[in-house]
Amino acid sequence: MKVLVTGATSLLGRHVAEQLLARGDEVTCFQRHPSAVESAEVLGDIRDAAQVTAVMKGHDAVIHLAALVAPRPRYDQAYAVNVTGTINVALAARSAGRMVYVSSPSVAFAHAPVVGVGALPPTYTGRDVYTRTKALAEIAALESGVGATVVVRPHLVWGPGDTQLLGRVAERARAGRLVLPDGGRALVDTTYVSDAAASLVSALDRTGDDSTTWGQAYVVTGGEPRPLGELIRLFLAAMDINSSPRSWPAPLVKLLGGIVDRAWWGSEPPITSFAAQQLSMAHWFDQSETRRALRWAPSMGLEGGLAQLRGATRNGSATT
Repeated sequence: MKVLVTGATSLLGRHVAEQLLARGDEVTCFQRHPSAVESAEVLGDIRDAAQVTAVMKGHDAVIHLAALVAPRPRYDQAYAVNVTGTINVALAARSAGRMVYVSSPSVAFAHAPVVGVGALPPTYTGRDVYTRTKALAEIAALESGVGATVVVRPHLVWGPGDTQLLGRVAERARAGRLVLPDGGRALVDTTYVSDAAASLVSALDRTGDDSTTWGQAYVVTGGEPRPLGELIRLFLAAMDINSSPRSWPAPLVKLLGGIVDRAWWGSEPPITSFAAQQLSMAHWFDQSETRRALRWAPSMGLEGGLAQLRGATRNGSATT
């Protein structure tokens, strides 16, 4: 199969492309900057419809990961990449008829804990720009006219080389600025990167052989919810960082997040009200339907992922 992968410079995108290559697919990576993937590569911008249409020609399917991921992007910039870019990819994918769109569980966030449910509708309309535009993009992907479209929402993806979750945790821990609401007692689930990538590859296969998955969204996690504080301590130990997060009352963290939302002018705020709410509430998902529909299950899991992270830390390749 000839597969176009957008956003292969991301940790998850690189793993997806490498897993496709390992099983014998022909892969073309499309993004603005060179990736580390040893495959065909075209540099371009998903905001340019003509570029997307040109690179899509000759491919059988697309896995669309490219997105603007930033703590506080401008709305017009996030909309252009996350929504308009997704529309461009979806319209170009009509010629192939098969698409996997990579979304986020946060698109269904309703300012309440999420406990043991599946993929809820993408109804988020709050102030977090990334999440709001990803919700709009998911809707656009499903309404694009590409019949064989499957949406996958990986939850809290991590692994060696992660500059998002683990990178920020490591940076703040080393600086003594890592704070968890109520000590991190909220129960959350995470996904090791190779497991998340395998779920996307499985979703790609379902676009070809199982029409019951078309037009559906699936949340993907490792299925091992733990208290957030416990997870953070496990991550720090695996990265050989001798630091403990501080515990602040959740109402105080939420209050500070609201103040930062109104007063912070920088691009990387220490906390936002959205992040404060997410960190204070349980987020774990029922995986039974996901695993049945995608014919997938994690093979690495939390303990296996931690072993990989410890090994990468010892040989200096964790990049955190």
